[in-house]
Amino acid sequence: MFVFSKGKPKTFNPIKDKKNKYLTSFGRSTCRKANGEIVERKKKIGSEWGMRTNIWKINTVGQEMIGKVPPHPAMFPISLAKDHILSWSNEGDLVLDPFAGSGTTGLVAYKLNRKFFLIEKVKKYYDICCKRVLELKNNSLF
Repeated sequence: MFVFSKGKPKTFNPIKDKKNKYLTSFGRSTCRKANGEIVERKKKIGSEWGMRTNIWKINTVGQEMIGKVPPHPAMFPISLAKDHILSWSNEGDLVLDPFAGSGTTGLVAYKLNRKFFLIEKVKKYYDICCKRVLELKNNSLF
């Protein structure tokens, strides 16, 4: 997935779900002053959870929709869309998906209180996208 922004991204909400192995550093923490004297520094104590790296372990669509046939051959998982939207936007922001496919980004953006703009070129997938988004809107208070 790509995240585009004009200039530096205005929003980044890192997901902190990676268990840190070490909460403190090993050994003594020292530094050398300009005059050569070695000074002991206070050890930094880390947090229990760290920021997720660039490799995410997420269930596939087949694992999310067990026993069902996905409406699109290349659907990406709801959890993938959710984590990206949470990481790169805040409530009320606009999320653009120029290759909407089955509309997963729109569904997740709506549930996370984001505005969304979806673009789909293929009529078959456009229809699937519209159906899914309209079902979501009809089943919720709008």
